[in-house]
Amino acid sequence: MTINRKIYIYLFAIGFITGVASCSSSGMDQYNKLVKNELAKGTRVDSLFLGINFGMTSKNFYGYCWELNKKGIISDGTNNTMVLYKIDSALKFPASMNFYPDFVDNKIVNMRVTFQYNGWAPWNKTQFADTLLPDVVRLFRKWYPGGNDFMAISEKAKGTVYVKVDGNRRITVGRFDDMIVKADFTDLTIEEKLKKQNGIK
Repeated sequence: MTINRKIYIYLFAIGFITGVASCSSSGMDQYNKLVKNELAKGTRVDSLFLGINFGMTSKNFYGYCWELNKKGIISDGTNNTMVLYKIDSALKFPASMNFYPDFVDNKIVNMRVTFQYNGWAPWNKTQFADTLLPDVVRLFRKWYPGGNDFMAISEKAKGTVYVKVDGNRRITVGRFDDMIVKADFTDLTIEEKLKKQNGIK
């Protein structure tokens, strides 16, 4: 794996664990129990979105995105460093979904995603992230039915983060700032491996 990707995933694991740990002990216990139970099943849940999956090689990912781009389904995203998928009607307002994966051993193990309403402006309070966050959670409940529901974990500094764990796949959704809602899709088997390598319990 490349060192920068390893560091990113490691730091994401640290950040998420730190955020959850600062919440109530019952919330932390519930989350830890859920992860333990899901990983114990040995079930692989690799589907992400748009036909992209954990384990997809970088070559396959870029080739697949090229085909989606030719069909007009996706385009170049933020600063040409992400992939843009336009959501015109599934949310309350037209929105942009930007995403890009992290690779370990040349396979997708994490997907970073941001959402924002296209009509966002400092004076347009109806399209702030506070409205977008529950909107994205509702959308994700449609995209990922079944399994465990999203768990709401509240923390004073970061607000409410929504977490869904099914098998090896964790989906985390939270408000990043007034404009952006962030989502991360993480292969917990890789995160657990990195935690052990770095002495995190």
